[in-house]
Amino acid sequence: MIKSLKNLTAVTVGALALLGAIETQAHEEGDFILRVGAAHVSPNDDSSNVLGTDDGVTVDSSTGLGFSGTWMLTDRWGFEVLAALPFEHDVEGTGSLSGLPIGTVKHLPPTVSFQYYPDVDGDVFNPYFGLGVNYTLFLDEEASPELKTALGSDDVELALDNSVGLAAQLGADWKVGDNWFINAGVWYVDIDTEADVIVNGATATTVDVQIDPWVAMLGFAWSF
Repeated sequence: MIKSLKNLTAVTVGALALLGAIETQAHEEGDFILRVGAAHVSPNDDSSNVLGTDDGVTVDSSTGLGFSGTWMLTDRWGFEVLAALPFEHDVEGTGSLSGLPIGTVKHLPPTVSFQYYPDVDGDVFNPYFGLGVNYTLFLDEEASPELKTALGSDDVELALDNSVGLAAQLGADWKVGDNWFINAGVWYVDIDTEADVIVNGATATTVDVQIDPWVAMLGFAWSF
């Protein structure tokens, strides 16, 4: 996944350097741009210890439907709201807990960003950069049967705190028709949370988890 993200970034930067001299632009002040596509979330995670000194947790990747709306404030600046259907992730143990399923969790990642569209003198390829704030809402946390067995109780719950952090993005629209585009985008999102393992109504341990995912989305855009 990281290799794919690097390749996408390289293609985008390379295209910026090779653009020609078409003098009109695709996005203008007052336009609204709707983008929809497949979004892949690949955590770049780390965590504190769970039960001992050589264990932790890891969060697996997930793919879902992402969508965003951008209002062009000027010809160069836009304001974007990014959303998605809930992503579901498996959480597993690492170190001495390696191979132990911890549970599953869903999250919603609404993000607001200001975007900059550089003047590349082109209406076919239109790159943009963004910086904003992400709010991650965790929901439907469920402890695995294996974790319940390991802790000797059926009354085991997981509870993750919601997160607020910065988000940076790089994207581009390729025009394929009147007001229609192919879109590709990459985000890096700062997501930090505290996960409580609750056994028989009492918190058995609290784990600091840095998820910090790379997110890649490929889809279509419509400008109107």
